Amino acid sequence: MNEGRRSVRLSPAALTLSAVALVMTAGCGQTGTGAPDPTHLPLLSLGTPTLEIGTLDGPEPYTFAALESVVRLPDGRIAVSDAGETVIEIFEASGEHVRSWGRKGDGPGEFNNLSRLYPFGPDSLLAAERYPGLLTAFDLDGNPGRQIPGPDLSGDSTFTLDSWLYRRFWVEGALTEGERANARSTLDRLPAPTEAPGYRRVSTGDDGSLWIKEPAPAADGHLWTRVDASGAAVSVLSIPASFTPTHFRSDEVLGIWRGEADVHFVRAYSFAADGGTEPAPSWLTSEPDAPPTGLTPPDMEAVMEGVRASVRQMASAQEIHYSTQMSYSDAVEALTAFEKPDDLWVDIIRGDPRGWSGVFAHPELDRVCGLAYGFGNAPGWTPGFVMCAPDAGGPG
Repeated sequence: MNEGRRSVRLSPAALTLSAVALVMTAGCGQTGTGAPDPTHLPLLSLGTPTLEIGTLDGPEPYTFAALESVVRLPDGRIAVSDAGETVIEIFEASGEHVRSWGRKGDGPGEFNNLSRLYPFGPDSLLAAERYPGLLTAFDLDGNPGRQIPGPDLSGDSTFTLDSWLYRRFWVEGALTEGERANARSTLDRLPAPTEAPGYRRVSTGDDGSLWIKEPAPAADGHLWTRVDASGAAVSVLSIPASFTPTHFRSDEVLGIWRGEADVHFVRAYSFAADGGTEPAPSWLTSEPDAPPTGLTPPDMEAVMEGVRASVRQMASAQEIHYSTQMSYSDAVEALTAFEKPDDLWVDIIRGDPRGWSGVFAHPELDRVCGLAYGFGNAPGWTPGFVMCAPDAGGPG
């Protein structure tokens, strides 16, 4: 990247994934009889970015300290939240900065720890404070409306914003109670992961599809499996390790690109289909044994308490690591003060100078637990508190 570059609008060299293109691509996974091959899915990739906003050294609206959200508004503009700031930056679809919404404070339209943004209906944007999960509604002219407690939208007093745990899934993107119900309905049709790391991360799309991140690295990043509302796998998308998606749409994905020295840039991509296929994830196509469900309540609570104790031990190990390295770790093996039990699956999602978050699963449990500290990627969670998915009879 060139220093001083502000924003660039590129002609989409990638093929946009329309419904017709998807059908044509699916044909590449067909058997000799013309029937779709359920073991292989169309492989998509991110071609040349259709939009990039950011600079290494330049005007303030184009420099980002710690991007949290990149979303497209209903009118096509781009809204960006930066955890290092207390305003929402608005850019034209071409990448030119046009306005800043909000300021520091405690009233409507004011923020102390601005977190994620959510397009809401045909003419609104919701902006969240990381904790305690309070949202402010803006119209598309930037006028702030009422402040809304997260539970009023999500129907959940534990996972108040869009990072929530369900069964063996960490879900992001479904904020309202209706969106969560739809996502849960789809997840109920999917087999629960039963192999390490014992869970899957899920992002919801504007069209009701779910994007499921596969834990094993692939080439220079990760594969994301797209499933429709019925739970049927549709395609596989390859995303580079340097790109963090924050807004999946039917034909594009927006998110955060990490450049040199971890400088953040806004990027948007169309989906490129080159006719290739990818084997469907084994956890979706196989028939693994279901997680044990015969534990008695006392046994279940004993296992849960063991998980919570391990999480607390890791939290202490992270603080010891920070005291010497000035950063939290994203690798379990780097935490020498943490002795991981053999029967516990641990996956540290994020670890950097600003915070950390991790997921903890146990083969005997049908749900996962997690913890986020500092500016980890779980807005609405109680910092430093062990958060667990509800049991089968619980809410959410």
